[in-house]
Amino acid sequence: MPCGTLIADLVAEAGCRCGKGGRREKNVIDSKRRRTGIDSYFVSQYRGQWLSLGLVLLLLIAAIDYATGFTLRFTILYLLSLLILTWVTSRLFGILLSVVACTSWAYIDVISGRYDDDPGLLYWDWGASLFGFIVLVIGLSALRRALDNAYFQSRKDSLTGLINKAGFYQIVSAELEMCRRYKRTLSIAYIDCDNFKQVNDLYGHHVGDNLLRTISRTMQRKLRGSDLPGRLGGDEFAVMLPETSAEACRMVIEMLQQRLLHEMKENDWPVTFSVGIATFVRMPASIEDMIHQADKLMYSVKHTSKGAIKQEVFGA
Repeated sequence: MPCGTLIADLVAEAGCRCGKGGRREKNVIDSKRRRTGIDSYFVSQYRGQWLSLGLVLLLLIAAIDYATGFTLRFTILYLLSLLILTWVTSRLFGILLSVVACTSWAYIDVISGRYDDDPGLLYWDWGASLFGFIVLVIGLSALRRALDNAYFQSRKDSLTGLINKAGFYQIVSAELEMCRRYKRTLSIAYIDCDNFKQVNDLYGHHVGDNLLRTISRTMQRKLRGSDLPGRLGGDEFAVMLPETSAEACRMVIEMLQQRLLHEMKENDWPVTFSVGIATFVRMPASIEDMIHQADKLMYSVKHTSKGAIKQEVFGA
């Protein structure tokens, strides 16, 4: 699935924030799902090709149907292209195509003289076929949604609601390819919670879980619509910031860090945040290389001055 337009300007991005945290979370995650194919199965990696194939098949079947008249029955064959097109588009589009397909073969049969003796049979055949097509379209759409939801849930961290490591890597890999193709900038911020173990030891793991959920909520509220936060495991988080200059990227992460520190102070948790930001002007060979550079910068902070931000630009 091709990436949508991403807003690079910091001020413009800030203006795109939603009011409610839950609604914003859904909008942000849904937009990432559409842009990267995290919810896609089988044909979605080549959606354009399958869409073209479905339309060509539909036209080809209609042409053969027209050429043979009603000597051969092509009603059921329309389903092949219809099901392909429904899978890669939507239920509404599938229903509209059902009407088109049923009307096409009915019209061809009319001009071929099939219903000359019994015109009323036309409406029965058309209605029965359309009903069957629509039932199949609705069933297929429901199956697609169920598979998409199951796949998406497998890429979601159950504790925080953020994208998990597997989902984050998948999304960033897709974004990396787009940035490489169109020569865009991409940044990865690696965030580690300093003294998190101390919170678990002093207050218990349930408080530690609440702390992680607080971090998640803060990220979802304060990050821009184009950014993607994820939990990589334990007390480590990462944020993808596409098409953002090094300066704007640092501003975004500094604002996020200050807000996170405010939340820690409000809850009397002795936690700070060490952050490494790797900004890539020229894309590395793999997502692993990107994460490694950001991770290395973060550990450099932890080993020197916890609670700071270190950034480096690669490929400039």
